[in-house]
Amino acid sequence: MVKNIGIIGDSIAHGYYDEQDLGWFARLGKIILSQYPGAYVFNNMSQSGDNIADAVNRSNFEVLSRHFDLILINIGINDLRRRKDSNLQLDFSEGCRIMYWNKLLDILALTKAKIVVLDLTPVIEERYSEQASLVRYNSDVERYNEIIKEICDNRNINFFSRYDLWKNRELKELYKDATHPNANGHQIMADEIFEYLQQNKLL
Repeated sequence: MVKNIGIIGDSIAHGYYDEQDLGWFARLGKIILSQYPGAYVFNNMSQSGDNIADAVNRSNFEVLSRHFDLILINIGINDLRRRKDSNLQLDFSEGCRIMYWNKLLDILALTKAKIVVLDLTPVIEERYSEQASLVRYNSDVERYNEIIKEICDNRNINFFSRYDLWKNRELKELYKDATHPNANGHQIMADEIFEYLQQNKLL
């Protein structure tokens, strides 16, 4: 029986700025099918600009209407926008984000699919131009990853942590802008996620 893998995410999961118009999820699909020909189909339900609240709404309509065997979640960077003064409030308070994450995971629990949550990768802070009105800070990314991991741990949900590895890479060679990977970055993500799925017997 063919199995269905889906993803809920934002522009990074959608594949923006991959010069080959694939994105890491499509690249992951190619790797999986090279190892398991004809065994899987793939549904990318990601949308540029989505935040955690959007993911909840999208899951209600798009996830529950399909049968999934594995669902990946790669969402959250759009929850962390600030004005340039880092003391100004985030778009979503910490309490609000926790509430929506729990709502999302409650919905996905109805599918009986295996769930894998991906952490947020670092941003290149210095690439935000002087004209940019909204920026993101790695201190916020690190704190948010801690929050998401704790929620996943409490629910016994797979959490793939990549931040520490990525922060030590030459991100300027792997990113198109401050946040989005280029083709090389997307390929590395796909390779790493495939290895994680294999090691944890999720395929």
